[in-house]
Amino acid sequence: MSVEAATEAQAEGKRKDVDYKIVINGSPFVVEEQIVSYEQVVALGFPNGEPGIRYSVVYRNARGGHGGAGTLAPGATVTVKVKGTSFDVTPTTRS
Repeated sequence: MSVEAATEAQAEGKRKDVDYKIVINGSPFVVEEQIVSYEQVVALGFPNGEPGIRYSVVYRNARGGHGGAGTLAPGATVTVKVKGTSFDVTPTTRS
């Protein structure tokens, strides 16, 4: 959380006291927000990804319907649990 965001959160009476532990392609990551986007997950899973490559993102153990599992599309978000939400991110040749 940036200093500005922390100051703003304090001004609004909010505290950041939870980090969310997720797993992407078998590697652990910590994110500060409960809602993560397709773009965030791809950037963490493939930090040196090439422009124009599309990725397939499948998640498990998230909050919400469908038993906490599904596919994340570009521009979409998913609500993760404090610990245990996992993602499989793979390059694809199909859109």
